[in-house]
Amino acid sequence: MRCFLEARHAVSRQILLEVLSRHDFVVYVAQYHGSSAKGIYCEFLVPNNRVNDLTSFLESLLSHGVIDAYTVHPIALNNIVMGFEWYDFLTNTWHFKWQDLLKDVLLKVDALKILHDHEPEHPISNIRFDFYDLYILYHFAQNVFTPLSSLALKLGTSPQNLSYHYRNHVLKNELIETTRPYWYPFLFEESSPYILSVEFEDTKALKGFVGSLQRKPIAYSYTYHKQVANPSATLLGFLPYDEIFEFTKLLDLLEDYGLVKNYEYYIIDIYGSKSKSLPYHRYDEVLGWRFELEPYLEEVLKAAKKAQGDRAKFSARLVARFASAADSKIEPV
Repeated sequence: MRCFLEARHAVSRQILLEVLSRHDFVVYVAQYHGSSAKGIYCEFLVPNNRVNDLTSFLESLLSHGVIDAYTVHPIALNNIVMGFEWYDFLTNTWHFKWQDLLKDVLLKVDALKILHDHEPEHPISNIRFDFYDLYILYHFAQNVFTPLSSLALKLGTSPQNLSYHYRNHVLKNELIETTRPYWYPFLFEESSPYILSVEFEDTKALKGFVGSLQRKPIAYSYTYHKQVANPSATLLGFLPYDEIFEFTKLLDLLEDYGLVKNYEYYIIDIYGSKSKSLPYHRYDEVLGWRFELEPYLEEVLKAAKKAQGDRAKFSARLVARFASAADSKIEPV
């Protein structure tokens, strides 16, 4: 689940970042600066039928004033090929042709047949895991070239047994689809990772837009979902800072053409981000996933209460200091 936790206070954002980064089921967390608000972006791995637990956790943060709002969406990544269509090999420079992209989107939308909107399905998986499968996935997430023989040695089992689990459980259940590293085509210190949530007027507009991003150095994946009644796509990408706003100007034009209904962008603080792999040690073959949120809720609320007390004390000292300074300047009659 992809979560945007809007938090007005800097102290609240820091508390959430520190606490959520220690949660076993949070695989990525970072601060974001959005077009309409600031907050924390995090990706939760939520076991089947435990989404309500996550919602209750977020509602508690909201009711206690730790966060000001939140949105949650399932993640179903679709890859976008990032090619060199906008790269000039003679000068070794990128040329961002936003007007060409606008024309391409309009042409693709016109060429598409009318598509009926439909609610994307996120079926509950019936795949059964065991400890060996999760152990393989955990270590492959950290290093996809890890040999099964070394993992078998650590587990105290035979390479043949681990190889059987890999072939008949991991591969056959399509738990590993492909190896596709993310690459950053621009200077890291001059660019920013971003998340862009775009709401379209219809599915045809969404499909034409996503199709036009292929082979461009704009985004490397998107997730399709419904937002109220309109189809939406959440894009992940990496662009030079100035080009992000050129991208939003393109979306403004698409809005004028009646293809885009609304959009939000989020600049991710990658330097302060935290990420980790699948928590295989939190899985029990009898009890299932041990998905616990209460201890982390208590930790957040305790830290937030202390921060509120510190702010109140600071405000009181500040008021007293100003009052004292004002009294000293009052001349006696």
